[in-house]
This record gives sequence, C-alpha cells and structure tokens, in this order.
Amino acid sequence: MVAHSRAPLRTDRLRAVNEPQPVTVEVYESGDMTVGRPDGRTVGKVEAILESWRLDDEWWRESISRSYLELLLEGGKRVVVFQNLLTGQWFMQQP
Repeated sequence: MVAHSRAPLRTDRLRAVNEPQPVTVEVYESGDMTVGRPDGRTVGKVEAILESWRLDDEWWRESISRSYLELLLEGGKRVVVFQNLLTGQWFMQQP
C-alpha cells in the first residue's frame, strides 16, 4: 500500500542504504590478503583484486581521500573495500 501523497515524511523510517561497515584488511608477506570484521570474524580470503581507484574530493569543505578496491573473495563473493587515507581506517560495502 502506498502512503497518502500528502503524508508527512517520517524520518524514523529512513535508513542509509549500503552504509560502509568497518573492517580490517590484512596483507601477508606471501601476498595473501584477507578481510575481517573488527570482532575477529573473517569475511573472506581475497582471490583477486578486480579493480582499484582513488577518490580525492570536497577539498573546499571536509576533505575526502579514499583508496578503493573491488575484491573477489573465496566462494565468488564480490565486495568493495576502501581505506580512508586521512585516518587509515578500512571500510566495506557491497557492490
């Protein structure tokens, strides 16, 4: 059912879509790479880096500087991780 067109917008029903989640990214001497959650659970071992890019934006307001990686994990799952280059923190999003 669709809400009445003149119904006020309820902010308690809004939520961010695909909000970045904090993760850890480990790169080992062997070249292997894993993505994990802050609680220690492993998201997956990286099979391939599909794409990489960098974003530097909004220098006139709050600076954004990020390095993105699109990863293929074991089992075929694809994720996008990025490192905030200003803080060093890693985050994950589903593509």
